[in-house]
Amino acid sequence: MRKLLFFLFLSLQVAAQEYTVKKGLVVDSLKVSDSLSETYALYLPTNFQPDKKWPVLFLFDGKGRGRATAQLFKNAAEEQGYLLVSSNAVSEEQPLKENLEVASRLVLGTAGALPFDLNQISAAGSNEGGRVASTVPVLFKNILGVIAVGNEWIKFDLLDKKKDFCFIGVTGDENFASAGIYYTARQLGAQKYPVEVYTYEGGGDWPESEIISSVVGSLTLEAMKKELRLVDQQLIDKLFEEDLSRVDKLMSNVKLLKAHELLETMLDKYKDLHDLSRVEERLNSLRKSRNYISQKREYEDVVEKEMRLMDDFSYYMEDDILTRNLENLGWWNYQKIRLDSISKVGGAEGKMAERLKGFVAEVANSFRDEMEKQKGYSVDSKMIANLIATIYNPHNYEAYKDIITLSAQDNDFPTALFYLEEMLKNGYKDMDELYEIPGTLGLKLTPEYNELIRKYLGDSRYYD
Repeated sequence: MRKLLFFLFLSLQVAAQEYTVKKGLVVDSLKVSDSLSETYALYLPTNFQPDKKWPVLFLFDGKGRGRATAQLFKNAAEEQGYLLVSSNAVSEEQPLKENLEVASRLVLGTAGALPFDLNQISAAGSNEGGRVASTVPVLFKNILGVIAVGNEWIKFDLLDKKKDFCFIGVTGDENFASAGIYYTARQLGAQKYPVEVYTYEGGGDWPESEIISSVVGSLTLEAMKKELRLVDQQLIDKLFEEDLSRVDKLMSNVKLLKAHELLETMLDKYKDLHDLSRVEERLNSLRKSRNYISQKREYEDVVEKEMRLMDDFSYYMEDDILTRNLENLGWWNYQKIRLDSISKVGGAEGKMAERLKGFVAEVANSFRDEMEKQKGYSVDSKMIANLIATIYNPHNYEAYKDIITLSAQDNDFPTALFYLEEMLKNGYKDMDELYEIPGTLGLKLTPEYNELIRKYLGDSRYYD
């Protein structure tokens, strides 16, 4: 690790060379190096000049969508003066260690060619990319800030207390991992790190562009507070008015808890940079509102219920796995149907139902990972974890593959074929990989296996 850091910062001191990339446009598929297949998307602001040092924001989308992610951040980067370097090589199907290696190679591969301001390097990522971004301060000590969307992975014992960074957690209100985002923010805040948390509607990978602009603004203002960037009062005023406008929009839509949260965030965000009297006035008015008090009480009741159900689901899943109780799969399916029904009702309970579905899927994945690492678990125990994972996430293709492997090894070809078709129905497209699933030599040579693949993908390897 120390060698990696040494060579990183050695590379960062190489004189920057001008990119032959058109300014103001996101350019995709740039190679990290001639010896690597990994690529990234790049955005240079329209006023980019190579003889000036620039803040840089490394972007890590959990599904490797570098160009699309850079497009989301483009307006904020243009307005606030950032270079965007957006990876195409991070994947939620890779272990965190491999994704961190991807991130390290990206920094190394761009450091000598772009004029980075070494005091204003930040990272942002969503879901698995959020875990990557939030680990960057462990790898590279001179980090200004981290934007972790939907997920994070902070190793508190490895952080350098002399090198603080700004942690900005961003979470959808239907994302089960929101509790982890808030917990991490509280822990870092207790250690005097600058922290902010933003929420947005739903559980999508990234929030809408106006929230992204606000979140990037937090990095910009933090740099001004640390005197790493000249104070730009015109930009501060613009960001302030945009945030206050979003507060007013939330209040007019009677989303009072979110309005209250954003107002409290603004108190820290604009401290010592802007007059906060209008923020304080709105907060005082909001706290006296009966609607706000009622929504807060309802939310607290839902959170209490959610915590109880999370405990129940965790206990029941562990019990079913340890007792090899396949008979309870019907119960898990019923709970999914029940949560789907609650979700359609909407409101605080509907969002709770969405978070709970994500929670059950994640717990099932945790058991799958544990059984992969530790021997001694029965085929039935492994099947239960994988089957629950597919019930709660029909796009968990790795769980389908494990079910096919376990069924084939048990000579239960009908079950293997059933879940092969379910996987294909849910959008799986990689035909070559279907012939590489472990333990399926006999199965993949059958006409039935190939007919299903041909039915959904238009071709098959055998039995043309």
